Amino acid sequence: MTFILFGLLNLLELKGQLMSTREYIDSFKVVAMQEMRMHGVPASITLGQGVLESASGNSKLAKNCNNHFGIKCRSTWTGAFCLADDDAKDECFRGYPSVYESYRDHSLFLKNSKRYFPLFELSATDYRGWATGLREAGYATNPSYANILIGVIEKYHLGLFDSVVVMGDDYVIPSEAGGNTNNNPNAGNSAMAGVAEVNGIQAIIAKPGETPEALAARYNLGIWQIYKYNDIEKGQMLNPGEIIYLKPKRRRSTETNHLVKPGESMREISQQYGVKVKHLYKLNRLELGEEVQPGEVLNLHSKRSNPPITLISGSDTASRMQTAKPVDYRKFMSNDVSPVTGQPQDTYHFVKSGETLYSISKTFGVTVEQIRVWNSLSTDQINVGQRLKVRSPN
Repeated sequence: MTFILFGLLNLLELKGQLMSTREYIDSFKVVAMQEMRMHGVPASITLGQGVLESASGNSKLAKNCNNHFGIKCRSTWTGAFCLADDDAKDECFRGYPSVYESYRDHSLFLKNSKRYFPLFELSATDYRGWATGLREAGYATNPSYANILIGVIEKYHLGLFDSVVVMGDDYVIPSEAGGNTNNNPNAGNSAMAGVAEVNGIQAIIAKPGETPEALAARYNLGIWQIYKYNDIEKGQMLNPGEIIYLKPKRRRSTETNHLVKPGESMREISQQYGVKVKHLYKLNRLELGEEVQPGEVLNLHSKRSNPPITLISGSDTASRMQTAKPVDYRKFMSNDVSPVTGQPQDTYHFVKSGETLYSISKTFGVTVEQIRVWNSLSTDQINVGQRLKVRSPN
C-alpha cells in the first residue's frame, strides 16, 4: 500500500491556476455521462458531487490524490491513500492514479454498496430523489447536503446531461449562448474545429473525458467506425492526448522508419503514424500480436526482408539513423475555436507520466516561460494529472 503524507504534500503544492466550476463541468461532463451509461448513476449527481466534494477540482484531495468525491479508504481499500482532517483528525481518503479512476470508483462505490441499492430503483432523471437518498444513506454528515447538491445541479443545469443519456440523439441541449446558432457564421464549421491530417488522414486529439460515442456523434460517424479506425476495444476509454482517426488508417506511412521507445506498443506506433496495425506487422515481418522491444527499428513505408534489428541507445548508428519526425501537435490547435462563439479559445493539457515543462512546451510549440505565466507557476515542478494551459489566443 502506498502511503502519501497529506501534510507534506500541502507544503509542496503548486500555486497553479484554479479551475472554475463551468470549466470543471466542461472537462468531466462526458465521462460523467459515460459512467451513467455503464453503471446507472445520474450524470447530474456525479458532476454535482464532483463540484461539491472537490471544490471544482481545486481541493487538496483532488490535486494531490485525484480524489474528487471524498471517498474514504475503509477496510477493503488496498490502494494509495491520503490523510486529511474531516470528522476526525488524519482520516484516510482513497488516492487514484488519475481523475478518471476516481470517477469510476465513485460509480462502483455507490453501485456495490447495499445502503445505496434503493437509489438505483429511482428514475434515471430523478436527481432530487438521488440527492435526498444519498443524504439519508449517510454519504455526507451535513443535514443540508441534499439541498446543497440539488442547488448545484439546478444552478448549472446538470440535469440536461441525464436527459442526453436517456434520450440519446433525440435530445438537444439548449445553447448557453441564448441565441440562434444559425446566425453564427462559424457555427457550421464548429464540428471540424481541431481536425488535422496525419499521413493524409483526418484526425483529432482526444480531450479528457471524451468517449468513442461522443466523437461519433460529433463527426457524424458510426461508433463502430471510431472503434475500427483506431483499433479500440468496445467499452475502452480514450487516452487524453492520443491521436484519434476519423477515416481508415493507411497501409504505409510517408515516413521511413521508427525507433521504438520504452513502453511503446504496436498500437501506439500505429496511431502515431496513421498506419494500420496489421500492416505495421506485415511491413516488419512480425507475427500478429507480437510486441516490439525498445531500440528496435520498425519500417513504416516498405516491407523489410528480415525482422527488425535492435540498435543500442546512444550508439553512432542510432544517432545517425533517419527516424520519423514527431507529430506536430500545433496543427491540431490551428482551428481550436469555441463551438458557440467561433472565437479562438484556451487549450489545456493534462500532464502525463514522464512529461516536463520543457517537453510539453516543445509538443505544443510554446516556451516554458509562457506555460509558467499562463498557469502562475513559480517552479518547474508539475504533477501527473495536473491541468495546464498550453495555448492562449490573447
